[in-house]
Amino acid sequence: MFDKLGAVGAIVSVVSAPCCFPLFATIGGVLGLGSIPILRDNAPGLIQAMTALAFAGQTAAYRQHRRRGPLLTSAASVGLVILAYFVSYHVLLIYGALAGLTVAAGWNLVISRRARSCSSVADARAQSHEAE
Repeated sequence: MFDKLGAVGAIVSVVSAPCCFPLFATIGGVLGLGSIPILRDNAPGLIQAMTALAFAGQTAAYRQHRRRGPLLTSAASVGLVILAYFVSYHVLLIYGALAGLTVAAGWNLVISRRARSCSSVADARAQSHEAE
C-alpha cells in the first residue's frame, strides 16, 4: 500500500508546483492544487519524502512476492530523484522518476491481483477435492 501512496503523493506534489513542472501545470490548475501553499512551497521535500515512502512500500512488497522488477524500477526512480536534487537538477529526471514509481506501483498491483486470483483457484480446487 505504501508504494501506491508514495507514488500518488509524489505526483500530487509535482502537480501542485506548476512553476517547476510545466508538464503537469494544467492538471494542477484544474484540480486547484497550485493554490495550496503548503504543497507548492514544499514540493521538493514532499517529492523526496514520497519517493522514499514509495521505495519503502516496494521493499515490503518485494518481501511478500519476491519479484525484483518493481523493486528495481523503484530503485532506479530513487536514483533519479537523488541525481535531480543532489547532483544536477533537471526536470526530466523528476518526470522519469515519477513514471518509474507509477510503473512500479502498477506492476505490484498486477502481481498482487494475480496472486489473489491464483490462490482463489487453488482454494476452490482444494475444497472440491475435499467434497469428493
